[in-house]
Amino acid sequence: MTDTLTRKLKIVTFTIAGIEYQCQLQSWKMVNNTPDGEKLYVFCGPGPEGEVREEAEPDYALELKFLSDWRPDGISDYLTQHDQELAAFVLDHHPDRVGEHVRWAGDLTIKAPTAGGDARTTELTEITLQVDGKPTYSRP
Repeated sequence: MTDTLTRKLKIVTFTIAGIEYQCQLQSWKMVNNTPDGEKLYVFCGPGPEGEVREEAEPDYALELKFLSDWRPDGISDYLTQHDQELAAFVLDHHPDRVGEHVRWAGDLTIKAPTAGGDARTTELTEITLQVDGKPTYSRP
């Protein structure tokens, strides 16, 4: 039997400020919103010497969907208590797969989540947290 390249998202480890929240996490995406650099033209004639590309600043975000948790040290409480602060995060993807375990780490700006929802439904929170610069990508 050969190992296929298809993977189901099953296990991650996720911390903000050293506190683990993966057991509340339902969905995550590391999003690269960095635009392409702007192309500028100069009077050197046609071809590559007549073009200059202005580099864009990195723009990353972490999109999260999680079970709301308002207990002390719950993720909803933490995000509300630390609104607009910078906090370190670490997200380990496929930590259980040898050779596929990868990590994103860096700082993100905390944002208080929206609270509430429809009656008699599971309280979920969807939030986008802006990463400060480009996260570090590694293979631990």
